[in-house]
Amino acid sequence: MYRMIVRRGDPDWYDVLYRTFNERLPVIWERRKRERRKESPSLMEERRRQDRRGPPPPTWTGLGFAVVRVPRHS
Repeated sequence: MYRMIVRRGDPDWYDVLYRTFNERLPVIWERRKRERRKESPSLMEERRRQDRRGPPPPTWTGLGFAVVRVPRHS
């Protein structure tokens, strides 16, 4: 299953994507309000050797949305 996530702050763009795709692909708002991680290199290295998140897709920075795969729960 896939979902389209729209960056906060652009209700007109959200409406266009929702009207266009919501029948086939759920369109939702981004939930994050800010970056949750604090800048603490020593703590960060203890908890995780490397960041698992990759760079955002070009559509996120250029157009304000991303299509993501949602894992199915067993």
